[in-house]
Amino acid sequence: MSITLTENGKRLELDILGYEFPDGGSDLYDVNWLVVGVAYDDGSLSFREEDSCLLAYELRELTEALDGIVEGRETGLIRTFMEPYLSFAVTRVGEVYALQVRFVYDTDGPWKAVGVCRGLDRRELAELNERLKAMYARFPRREVQE
Repeated sequence: MSITLTENGKRLELDILGYEFPDGGSDLYDVNWLVVGVAYDDGSLSFREEDSCLLAYELRELTEALDGIVEGRETGLIRTFMEPYLSFAVTRVGEVYALQVRFVYDTDGPWKAVGVCRGLDRRELAELNERLKAMYARFPRREVQE
């Protein structure tokens, strides 16, 4: 179940492909790194990439923060993660939620990033969050097995 965002000819698709270490690991980080699949196209730049840039519990924290916005308890968020290659920002402006998703695709030399920014209504933001929750349900936080 991927998420696709578009903006003026740009298309960014995100999906959680699995755990970086499916058989677990020796510490809380190793057992929870998620492989994020990213596809981007803007007409002149196009790529597909996989990056272990998100921890399972960071995904859960993102969905909880988005719940706060959808429910009206918060008006915005900015989320970068331990690996700073993926970021989400949401700001409520009236009845519109401005969403920006950014991905760093090249770290050789000066970092190169792509992003999509678009306005969503409350229902669309809630649907996006439900998709993120479904991703987390497929790949929840795991504990280290002794």
